[in-house]
Amino acid sequence: MIIEFFCNAFFALAEFIIGLFPKFPSFDGLNTSFAPLFYVIDFVNIFISVPLLGRCCTIILVVYNIKFVWSIVMWLVRKIPGVS
Repeated sequence: MIIEFFCNAFFALAEFIIGLFPKFPSFDGLNTSFAPLFYVIDFVNIFISVPLLGRCCTIILVVYNIKFVWSIVMWLVRKIPGVS
């Protein structure tokens, strides 16, 4: 009974804190607002395969992030005294 009281108080506090945040907007008209973007993607798909373009962008992002992480690791290694 005591545990139930504490759980109810905790969940009531959590619901109050979550209730302070504003509600998310409605996404009912999302399909009509993206129609011009889909038109452009269909037009680009005539000349370049969109899945291929997506794979190329993914590879570029992965390589860039690997370089970035590697530079951070090397910076940390250089901070160790006696390691050059």
